[in-house]
Amino acid sequence: MRIVQLSDLHLRDGPLYSGVDPWLAWNHALSRVAGLLPRPELLLLSGDLADDGLPDTYRRLAASLGESGIDFAVLPGNHDQRQALRAAFPAQPWAHPFLACQRVDRGDCSLLLLDTLIPGCEAGELSVEQLAWLDDNCPTGRRTIIVMHHPPFAVGIEGMDRIACAGGERLAQWLAGRPQVEALLCGHVHRHVTSSFAGRLALTAPSTVHQIALQDGPLAWTCEPGAMLVHDWLPGQPLRTHYLPLLAAPVVVYAD
Repeated sequence: MRIVQLSDLHLRDGPLYSGVDPWLAWNHALSRVAGLLPRPELLLLSGDLADDGLPDTYRRLAASLGESGIDFAVLPGNHDQRQALRAAFPAQPWAHPFLACQRVDRGDCSLLLLDTLIPGCEAGELSVEQLAWLDDNCPTGRRTIIVMHHPPFAVGIEGMDRIACAGGERLAQWLAGRPQVEALLCGHVHRHVTSSFAGRLALTAPSTVHQIALQDGPLAWTCEPGAMLVHDWLPGQPLRTHYLPLLAAPVVVYAD
């Protein structure tokens, strides 16, 4: 299947501190997705959907996603309010009493959306409770991907590594006996990073708004263009990922 991963939307009324209008960026993203061929089967929103955590923001996002006509799955990030998110998306298959976790099955593949949010904290956590949820929901005999907002691996940007996901060693131990888990897809970093975690492909997605600067020293942002990831997860093939800017450019066919 084809999955489009959109992350760190930071939706709110008015521009962000970077000057980017997050709703305009979101509309650009939806326009870009609408032009993809083949059409994606799933929009995967990997956290920090709202910058303000307000119920009205989530309701507006839910309406926009409904109008897109594409199936979607949402996951909270550190800027999100877990209960407001769950309330705005009651049809999502929430699979925990209060964590915003869910399992999404498509064909012989499964996505495990793991809530790593610590309320009031920028960093995330992978606790015993999250591992118990993975134990209960990880299928056997199905290709599986774990989706988290906070990456459990270092990305090489000091300020982001300080607010990554605590408990990554627990997840690495858990993965040791589960070869069906092929990859980890994350957000949070506002930059596309490819790495490896516990022998699996591990990725972070760019933001639809501003990006985090790739530099030493203090954590900084840059108005590099917003972007998305397009994951093609095909039978008998490893996961294949394309980086795609939100703003499309002309396509010119090579002459014979």
